[in-house]
Amino acid sequence: MARVRDFDWAATPIGVPSRWPASLTWAVDLILACGFPMSVRWGPDLVFIYNDAYADLLGDRHPGALGKPLRDVWPEIFAELAPLNEGILHGKHPGFFAQDHLWTVRRHGVPEEARFTISYSPIADPASPNGIGGVLVTAFETTERVRNEKTLRLLTSQLEAEVQQRTRERDRIWMVSEDLLGVSNFDGYFLAINPAWTTLLGWSEAEIKSLHVDELRHPDDAPAAKAGRERLQQGVPTVRMENRFRHRDGTWRWIAWTMTADDGLIYVAGRHITAEKQQAEALRQSERQFRSLVDGVTDYAFIMLDPNGIVASWNAGAERIKGYTADEIIGRHISQFYTEEDRAAERPARALSIAAASGKYEAEAWRQRKDGSRFWAHVVIDAIRDETGNLIGFAKITRDITERRVAQEALQHTQRQLEQAQKMEALGQLTGGVAHDFNNLLMIMSGHAQTLLRRMTDPKNVRSLQAIMTAASRGEALTRQLLTFARRQPQNPRAVYPSQTVTAFRDVLSSSARGKIELNIEVPLEAWPISIDIAEFELALVNLVVNARDAMPEGGSITISGENVTLVGHETATSLKGDFVALTVSDSGSGIAPEHFEKIFEPFFTTKGPGKGTGLGLSQAYGFAQQSGGAIAVKSEVGQGTQVTLYLPRSREPVPGPPPNQAAPDAAGRGECILVVEDNAEVKAVAVSLLEQLNYRTHAVDNAADALKLLGNGAGIDLVFSDIMLPGDLDGLALARVIRERFPQTPIVLTTGYAKTFTGVQDLPILRKPYQIGTLAEAVRKGLDRAGGAERQGRLL
Repeated sequence: MARVRDFDWAATPIGVPSRWPASLTWAVDLILACGFPMSVRWGPDLVFIYNDAYADLLGDRHPGALGKPLRDVWPEIFAELAPLNEGILHGKHPGFFAQDHLWTVRRHGVPEEARFTISYSPIADPASPNGIGGVLVTAFETTERVRNEKTLRLLTSQLEAEVQQRTRERDRIWMVSEDLLGVSNFDGYFLAINPAWTTLLGWSEAEIKSLHVDELRHPDDAPAAKAGRERLQQGVPTVRMENRFRHRDGTWRWIAWTMTADDGLIYVAGRHITAEKQQAEALRQSERQFRSLVDGVTDYAFIMLDPNGIVASWNAGAERIKGYTADEIIGRHISQFYTEEDRAAERPARALSIAAASGKYEAEAWRQRKDGSRFWAHVVIDAIRDETGNLIGFAKITRDITERRVAQEALQHTQRQLEQAQKMEALGQLTGGVAHDFNNLLMIMSGHAQTLLRRMTDPKNVRSLQAIMTAASRGEALTRQLLTFARRQPQNPRAVYPSQTVTAFRDVLSSSARGKIELNIEVPLEAWPISIDIAEFELALVNLVVNARDAMPEGGSITISGENVTLVGHETATSLKGDFVALTVSDSGSGIAPEHFEKIFEPFFTTKGPGKGTGLGLSQAYGFAQQSGGAIAVKSEVGQGTQVTLYLPRSREPVPGPPPNQAAPDAAGRGECILVVEDNAEVKAVAVSLLEQLNYRTHAVDNAADALKLLGNGAGIDLVFSDIMLPGDLDGLALARVIRERFPQTPIVLTTGYAKTFTGVQDLPILRKPYQIGTLAEAVRKGLDRAGGAERQGRLL
């Protein structure tokens, strides 16, 4: 069937199947569904299409015969085939049938006489000449049968010559047979017996002949034996029975008799079956024990069905699993256990058909209990046949594997979560590295623009530089979101009450929503404290609100709600457990299509049109939640809206009050000496230039080793300004730890465009690249003032 379906019919005269006439399609479907050897010969060229059964007739011509004209398939007999087939095509013959037709065909390159019983029938097609499009062929090879019949005739003639020989052999069989052979009259006396009687029963031939059969046969078996003799007298040709005959020592032997009557005498043949009887009894005992076992099993439903699928037996396991008692279900059809949709699809009948055809049916599917509830079942149905092969019923075993299915689904869900986490981690590493390099480029561009801006007075040049600064600022915002997604954005967490924080940020959120959007904030005052970087938290909320707004171009509502939750592991992709505050941004927008779900957190993935979104909003929110020790979850239905929930861990730290108002420090330098540690030459040049504009002296080195050497030589360094990412054995964090140990009076300010988790050095100010000259001035000034700049006045010029 697959070969016919996949065949290149376009290269044949009959063309592609989609353009075949309906009668050809019908005929091909017919032969492919049939188990008899059949073929279709279509069109003037009699193009060949055949089923798997016909392939055996073709021998080595298969599969090359498919799609070939008849003349190429059977060239050696085409001269005879052509008139037959063309006569049917032209309407000259209504059909053709021949039995045991002789053809000389070539098989494996060798001519061979073969016989076939064939039937040719026309296939109607209104579009074809004479209204006939092709010939439907059924063919059976009868070569072997013809040969066998010929052989049989020969054997029959030989048999007549062997009769006398067989007669002599019969006499020998009488003497040597282990079966009991004998002749008796209807009065119950044996007239002749063979030696096997004495061997089996111990009686001599004379003793057997002198005893009435009632003296030899077990009294309990007499009624059946007499009934058998009466049947023979009534003309029944053959009677079979089993009974017990007495041994000379008084024991009993079971004998299976075959009896026939002729001319007033009974001819008997008896086979000793005592061992078989004992085995049968042992089997019955075993079956009784098995039945007791089956009836007592409660983990499996053992059910016997008749050939029509009617329940014939019902064990305790079936009652436990399906809820029916034996009285309620015996006599009802197997479809009682199937779901309504399975019954509508006729799956019960199909299951029995498969079991009857192949001997076994096995499947896993939903099944229905008496109370209407469903369970996931593993079902095996075995066909039961008698000694002659007739179907007498089915044995059905059902097992409730709902728990296993739930466990498998949970495992698959966990595997998908792991794969997603691994993918997001890989994307995070990639985007983090890209953001780091991009921030260095922005730092160079922004730094030089700031330097030029302090020198330029021409308004046109000033506007150009301001445009460069604005572009750098936008680039920094993008890299900030990338770094948050990658969990590489430096965090400045502090404990806050989420209700107060979100409420304080309401105006910005309302401005982000704008338009026909109704913004509702429903974060309760009793929500637990959380420890977050407020700036990153506010950015995440803005991103979520903007996404919700863009999903509602015609207006709608956005609700920011919060609640205290205790997670047990299944609520988030990372299986978080413990106390969390769930902050949810809900909208009534268009929703997210299912095919987009796996990509929604990937950087730059967006379904918005060009220029309407960067695809970084959910990425930043994802990274913020992860870096805060929490998670993010999304629920959405197309046309019904979306819910994005941030799970942020409960903080046990005290919530500080608002910081006291402090006067802004004087950010200008006083000639202090700053050691710049930066391996990127252009970024280093920008940092030196900006510091010198701020009235600081500078030393600049490429790595931590040179920085420590300079400090050790007493170079009069007032503050170390170092990048975190440095070459060599020591990065910026390690350098800071060494300076605190060896030069505790020297303050350190770190800068980075990319950073891993900061551990080991506390209370270090970290300046994010690209930074503005004002931010740089404030960070350096604070660092110097904290270290006690007055104590270093003696080192100033």
